[in-house]
Amino acid sequence: MTQIVKIQLHSFRNITQANCQLASGLNLFIGDNAAGKTSLIESLWLLATGRSFRSSKIKDLIQIDQSQTTVFLEIQNSKHQHRLAVQKSADSTTLRLDGANLKSQAQLATYLPVQLLTPESHKLLEEGPKARRSFMDWGCFHQNPTFIDNWRIFQRSLKQRNSALKKRMPAKMVQIWDTQLIESALKIDQMRQDYLQKLAPHLQNFCQNLMPELEADVGCHYRAGWPQATENLEQLMHENLLKDQQLGHTQYGAHRADIRFKFAGREALQMLSRGQQKLFVCALLLAQAKLHEEICGEAVIMLIDDLPAELDEFHRRKLLELLQSLGIQHFITSTAENLIPILSPKTSQIWRIEYGNFSPIGLGSTSIDY
Repeated sequence: MTQIVKIQLHSFRNITQANCQLASGLNLFIGDNAAGKTSLIESLWLLATGRSFRSSKIKDLIQIDQSQTTVFLEIQNSKHQHRLAVQKSADSTTLRLDGANLKSQAQLATYLPVQLLTPESHKLLEEGPKARRSFMDWGCFHQNPTFIDNWRIFQRSLKQRNSALKKRMPAKMVQIWDTQLIESALKIDQMRQDYLQKLAPHLQNFCQNLMPELEADVGCHYRAGWPQATENLEQLMHENLLKDQQLGHTQYGAHRADIRFKFAGREALQMLSRGQQKLFVCALLLAQAKLHEEICGEAVIMLIDDLPAELDEFHRRKLLELLQSLGIQHFITSTAENLIPILSPKTSQIWRIEYGNFSPIGLGSTSIDY
């Protein structure tokens, strides 16, 4: 299974320096608000994705009076152990794998399949389609080696086509990008459909586990980013070129895709209470984790910020039982230790965080150096 063995942080938000050996199961971080708990979760997400889930400004991640921040991990999967690192300053980013510099975040992300659950995760259902596309594309990226190349081709073609539209260039200068855009869009579309088809039965299973009171089956309704009745995407784009020119951007393509989740034909957002919406997002992540392990042969790593704010006591235990049964290493933050049940002390470790300083509390045979 994939797991993080060690993490080192330098000048990350309010954490001056930390060096933690981690447990293979539950790693629980306890502390008051603003102690540094979420910063720990954020640093792992940054290394895995290249971005923060709290701020778009790099300077917010770097400790005051410091010029750069560094996140370093040692990870172990079923075959090898690797060293991953990211170093960020205000104007540069350096990525490393086993001491060698990397050119792209995607190269690093391949080694670190991480999922994130925060108090804002339920917005996956109520906000725009961007987050739901990201959800799909996470799975496509990790489970289909050709996805990233097609995604890059599509994004590059879309950017150039939109630029030509905004500059009101002649039709021929706009359409020069259509072939690459359409070919890559259709490939991405097929990968997304295949992924959701494989995901659906796992989602149904975890919905039943977490919300047995719901009798209706859940359905994943995929929208390609162009009308469902479209038989020829090239013809559709040709017919809508004038409208694209008027709007200054491309109306149809993989960048407009979405998923709608329904129970017995009713939108999940309308059918589920706020508490059930949170449980549904948990089911989505667990379904992704299960499918990832089936296809890739490796477990994901789960990051959960402020679990007690997400779920009641019964469902917290249920989620932890499911994570343990799937063999998923999980990082959880909480303001109090007694809110999180320790199901397997031998594979768990508790950390107390105060003013950015980490102290281990018993359980697993882990240690910390300063």
